[in-house]
Amino acid sequence: MKKVNHLISLLALLALILTLAPAPALAQSEVVCESDVIVQADDWLSKLADKFYGDPLAFQAIADATNAKNAADSSYARIDNVNVIEVGWKLCIPTAEGAQAALGAERPVQVSILNQEMTKEEIAAAIQAEGSVVVGNWTYTANDTLVQQFQQYVKDTYGVDVTLTYEGSQSPSTYLTNLYAAQRAGNPAPYDVLAIEENYWADAMKQDAVAEFLPSGLVPNQALVSQKFQRVPTAIAFQATAFPAIIYSKSRAGELTKIADLADPRFQGRITLPLPGDITAGGFLVTVATEMGKDYKDPQQMVEVVDWVVDNLGPNVLKYTSDSSEMQQLLRSGAVDAVGFWNSLARLEYLSGNDDAAMLIPPTGVYPANGYLWIAKGAPHPVLAQIFINWRISPEVQFPNNWGIENGPWAELQEGFLGPGYGEELIPAWIQDNYYDFYPTSQQIDELFLPLDWEAYNGGFDTWMNHYAERLGQ
Repeated sequence: MKKVNHLISLLALLALILTLAPAPALAQSEVVCESDVIVQADDWLSKLADKFYGDPLAFQAIADATNAKNAADSSYARIDNVNVIEVGWKLCIPTAEGAQAALGAERPVQVSILNQEMTKEEIAAAIQAEGSVVVGNWTYTANDTLVQQFQQYVKDTYGVDVTLTYEGSQSPSTYLTNLYAAQRAGNPAPYDVLAIEENYWADAMKQDAVAEFLPSGLVPNQALVSQKFQRVPTAIAFQATAFPAIIYSKSRAGELTKIADLADPRFQGRITLPLPGDITAGGFLVTVATEMGKDYKDPQQMVEVVDWVVDNLGPNVLKYTSDSSEMQQLLRSGAVDAVGFWNSLARLEYLSGNDDAAMLIPPTGVYPANGYLWIAKGAPHPVLAQIFINWRISPEVQFPNNWGIENGPWAELQEGFLGPGYGEELIPAWIQDNYYDFYPTSQQIDELFLPLDWEAYNGGFDTWMNHYAERLGQ
């Protein structure tokens, strides 16, 4: 763990890079390499910056120094995109003093969507002109705190008062309906930023409703996020470990190993499953498909999966529901032994005093449906949209340890590590010992988190989801 005083002092010095783009080339003679490194597999600039300087946000100093060396010595790499480095590249690691000097000067940044270089003063003026930003997301307990924190961040960083309108819905498809209607009518987008599951981004991409903005000088925290959580140039994840799951009582259900275990007659009237209609049910059903050896890309095979679920798990269902409060009440009261919802419910139960709750990760794997941040085409506030995205993926917001919120709301906002730039020292003491009981480990993410073909998923979704609704009499 890094020394706190060292980290704080360096963070204070490097705060300016939140508004910095790649610098004009340094003179080769100005650069002193304390050491050279050869890029290895799984290296990132932010990971190297954390190793050598104790702060992942110092990555730009390594990029600038390496490019300066490259101008006179081609054995050093040329880094055109700080988010992409290749195995075998030779990098210059400048001295700590050199890194501080390089990052200490204010420089203009290249602002995406506007496609122009802007100084910090010009960015502040643009923020003043925009005045507000609209974000479509889910319903969090700490929504009001999130709004206050972002508005204060903009005030502290740019000296401008702004209004964040934070719309919360557990039915994100509503956002797409409104967005597409505005698009057809030729009106500005009703939202600047959408922060919802990846499948909705995939659908919006097909409708040409998503703006390109990555990389951007306003989003330097992109460098902290692993490539597998980036959809350059249009989206970046703010969650790493969200997936539809079975949450169960260890004492009443015993040790579940697969979803098919819930077909046991001892669970008659003792489980809930998701209602038809959204990614909660969809993610659950494609996970069952993989467990059954079926291909979720084939709508007919998914119809067979639906039939198996209704015929074999259905007799044990007390209620089909996607209401998290209702499921929590049923699970806590002992009315049911297992519920189908999102993996986050397990840790929320634990933090509410129910240490009997556990989540099931089947050995055949799960399909994450992480939340992704993207900007709508025609967004009326593109500068603040990018600033919000950068803020939302910052370590301080990914781990909102200083917000003064209770543990439950903290666990709603925290959804795993987005990349090596987020150190484990960010895990607060109150959950350090139990963190990986309720968040998948990096090994589980690598081995059991399966990539989903969202185009195929969306293409067949109506066929098998409508069949699910019909089988339930809806």
